[in-house]
Amino acid sequence: MTNPVLLIVIPLLMAFLSIALKKSKKTLLFLAAIFNVLQVFIIQNGNYIIGGFKAPYGINLNLDSYSHLAVISINILFLLVIVMSSEKINKYSTVLLVSLAGLNGMLLTGDLFNLFVFLEIVSITAYILSTESKKYKYSFNYLTLGTLGSGLYLFGLIVLYAIFGSLNMADISSKMVSYDANKLIVPMMLIFVGLAVEAKLLPFNGWAKGVYGNTNSLIGALFASVYAGTILFVFGRVFGQVLLVSSYLKGVLIVIGLVTLIAGEASAFSKTKLREILVFSSIAQSGLVALLFVSGLIFPAVLQLLNNIIAKAIMFTVAGRISDEAATDDVDSLKGLFAENKLIGFAFTVSALSLIGLPLFYGFYSKINLLLGLFSKSSLLVAAFILLATIVEGAYFIRLLVKLWDPGEEGKESNIKYITDKKVEFDVSKKIIVFALSLIILLAGIYPSLVKDNLFNTDKLLNEDNPSYMFNLKGGM
Repeated sequence: MTNPVLLIVIPLLMAFLSIALKKSKKTLLFLAAIFNVLQVFIIQNGNYIIGGFKAPYGINLNLDSYSHLAVISINILFLLVIVMSSEKINKYSTVLLVSLAGLNGMLLTGDLFNLFVFLEIVSITAYILSTESKKYKYSFNYLTLGTLGSGLYLFGLIVLYAIFGSLNMADISSKMVSYDANKLIVPMMLIFVGLAVEAKLLPFNGWAKGVYGNTNSLIGALFASVYAGTILFVFGRVFGQVLLVSSYLKGVLIVIGLVTLIAGEASAFSKTKLREILVFSSIAQSGLVALLFVSGLIFPAVLQLLNNIIAKAIMFTVAGRISDEAATDDVDSLKGLFAENKLIGFAFTVSALSLIGLPLFYGFYSKINLLLGLFSKSSLLVAAFILLATIVEGAYFIRLLVKLWDPGEEGKESNIKYITDKKVEFDVSKKIIVFALSLIILLAGIYPSLVKDNLFNTDKLLNEDNPSYMFNLKGGM
């Protein structure tokens, strides 16, 4: 049986080798990423003991249907992102190798303290990558808030350890069942804030606009899809499956998620720069996914999370490339840009429409299923706010697409002579991969049963107090 620890060990080994073999570090990065993608399809679910000491005293990796889906998604997206921006990775190859090891560690660990260790490793790589834009003020802001969040998370763990004498996820989860959850509000809140900083939840996301808004095609896509996907999968594990949250605290966390969603969508609506629109869209999606996890709707949360990270990998790659080539991402300066880049425009459009949740796109199924889940829990007010946020989301994405496709002024006949004079070339790898990803979104929308039957084992994820989810209507029709 192949041990999933190799998903962590091989990238780390390659990172050490890349220091000695500087000329080959880019090759080592690709080898590690390809190895991991091949590995995730042959590893088998189970509880893996590391070091010979059994849990809860030793270190263990937990590979179940949830974490298996997470490592498949994250490792594939990691490989695709570095392939799409291969011209930018040489300088950061060692950092990316360390980040790949840390990301897999976060998803696989069965221990809350080791989660902290891997979170620190990944955060340090993120701080380094964020300096690529040379906007050091924003990187320092990110470093400060990230360090504060990590400290609060660790403080929360110390309190939990003092109460339960363990930080093993399975062990602490079983012990919490017989404990009064109202007495755990402080450590729960500390842990929540620690994760909320990286998950970009309000009011702990003050770093996100400055960092995301100045990223290139590599860093933007990595942060918005791979890093964001990992921290939200971890958030779902911790607050959806491990920790026992009191009903009062659950209400507070749902409100935080809802406020993040509404404020994120409203902010995106007010922005005129492409990457800023996508940043606030990402913040809104984080709020939505977090509130679903806290509500106990694991399966709809995973569907929505996958929709967001695939779409954002496409959109941030396109936006970063546009910014690099055109030296601006002001939407008014990019009118009609997609008219001369139809393949890229198609992929970007599919991503945007899927995020809105229109029929024929995968996002429709994630949206309809999360609403079914909320209705089953009588969370009608939350569902109403999500629908309101979807209207706002639809408004700014449609407005954005019209400007990027249609040359000329609003309300006037479009004419090719009004196409922006900004010339943006997309290399072949970007065109092929973003187009392929957009086709996946379309296919998953038209044939949603493919997601249920083939992408991952839904039996375990569906084994919750859920309604009957919708998977049988092709294209939502």
